[in-house]
Amino acid sequence: MERYMKIISLLFSLILLLSGCEKNEDTPKEPQQPQGLRELVQAYQDGKVFDSAEHQNGSCVIRFSDGSSLTVAETAFEIHDCRVGKPAKVDATGSWWMLDGAVIPIRVDSSLSDEESWPVYVYFDAKTLYVYLSNRSVLTFSSKVLQEEEKEQAEIERRQNIPVIRITTKNSAPIVDKKNYVDGSITISDPELLYSDVAEFKAYMGIRGRGNSTWSFPKKPWKVKLDEKASLLGMPADKEWALLANYADRTLIRNIVAMKLSEICGFSWTPRMRSVEVYLNGKYQGVYTLCEHKKVSKDRVDIDLVGEDDNTGDAMTGGYYLEIEEQQDETTCWWTSMGVPMMFSDPEVPTQQQLAYVKGLFESFEQALWARDYSEETGYPKYIDVDSFVDYYIVQELTKNIDGNLRKSSFITKERGKKMEMYHLWDFDLTLGNCGYFWGSTGNGPENFWIKLDKWYPHLFNDPAFVEKVQDRWNELMPEFEKIPDFIDDQVLSLDKAQKRNFEVWSIWESVDWVYFPSLGSYEKEVDYLKEFYTDRLHWLDTELNRL
Repeated sequence: MERYMKIISLLFSLILLLSGCEKNEDTPKEPQQPQGLRELVQAYQDGKVFDSAEHQNGSCVIRFSDGSSLTVAETAFEIHDCRVGKPAKVDATGSWWMLDGAVIPIRVDSSLSDEESWPVYVYFDAKTLYVYLSNRSVLTFSSKVLQEEEKEQAEIERRQNIPVIRITTKNSAPIVDKKNYVDGSITISDPELLYSDVAEFKAYMGIRGRGNSTWSFPKKPWKVKLDEKASLLGMPADKEWALLANYADRTLIRNIVAMKLSEICGFSWTPRMRSVEVYLNGKYQGVYTLCEHKKVSKDRVDIDLVGEDDNTGDAMTGGYYLEIEEQQDETTCWWTSMGVPMMFSDPEVPTQQQLAYVKGLFESFEQALWARDYSEETGYPKYIDVDSFVDYYIVQELTKNIDGNLRKSSFITKERGKKMEMYHLWDFDLTLGNCGYFWGSTGNGPENFWIKLDKWYPHLFNDPAFVEKVQDRWNELMPEFEKIPDFIDDQVLSLDKAQKRNFEVWSIWESVDWVYFPSLGSYEKEVDYLKEFYTDRLHWLDTELNRL
């Protein structure tokens, strides 16, 4: 019996042992945290910035931008290199995680902390380290590259929020002509402080039409005159400002590009310009260029004008602000013997002695050109600031300005004790391939001379010294000229959103009939054409000017 009981006892113990094994199989052990996970979670919590990762001898070395690193054995959990291929699609459906649609034996448990979770999928690409955890957390380690890209994108979005001008006329009165100001108020919003120290500027002002041919376009240009001097969008304080409509220029930036060329050349004054969006009496008018109105003042055409009584001696020799303009729409106008249309801008009404003095000055200059007198003492250099005439030529020829052949919108000063100077540039909407009515064989393409062929410049180019000055100056400026396509891209980037709104009002397909240059159909194509024309023109002139 005793022997029998011992057998029964052994059998019972065996049954208990077996039943215990079965019980252990029903209750699996909690998985141990993979080595390196807690350190990775801690690095994330410490704000570490991902730099790179590299597989080495069965481990993955993760480096951070502060110089620290973390090594994870691949036996703990795999870190996938997805710098070339696409990472797996990670998803949680029900109680289990899935990779690329296949269930993996990792439960979803949102109650766990990051430190207690299990790594579902860990991978890195060129910019970021991603850690998917079983509690649904995704630890995203950004990189310096990504942070810089995010900053850059934020800056782009900030710059694309260009200033907005809202003009309200008294009783919503229309602006009907170029002579009579309509009273009203102006509000300029610069919420991103792109140009201003304050987000909003308000003032009372008058507004009227402006321009010559541009006033005939559906999108009207305007002149604004503030009641009090003020700085607008970071430009020096003044009362008088211009709003250029750029209706015929579907890139909206040719004037701005030309002023960049002026800045590179270092003209005595370069009108400052800002791209803005304009509302008139609550109605959206599109993208305009707010710029300094051309006038004699300290921060613009900075010359001391001749007085009404300055009719004798040295006093009469300056200063005068003159415009070349075939419209002849100022009070005092005349044509020189070489067919250059001149007007007095300031003083608008000179005395007879002053008029005779200035006309005589141009007559003497042109006679010297005809006579091919190139000496500093008696020839044409006696009368003009040759360097300014060189810079004027270069910019007008480079942009192939239809109006730049001493026909329109050109400005000369004569200051006391100084020679006649091409003081500043103006009006470039019909440049850089945006005009199709060149006469003769010149054509609208990027080839062929234009400014060199008319009025003063053929005679100036007869002088070897002038040719050498043009060549030397061109070669000096060429490295900066080559950067203009990048400048164009920068301006276009800022206008990306605004130009779309502009062409919802003024169709990209609209054309000015007499300009003879049809729409290319999209803003992108217009910009590409502008850059292509500029680049081709630059290279053509580089060759041709240097072989003169």
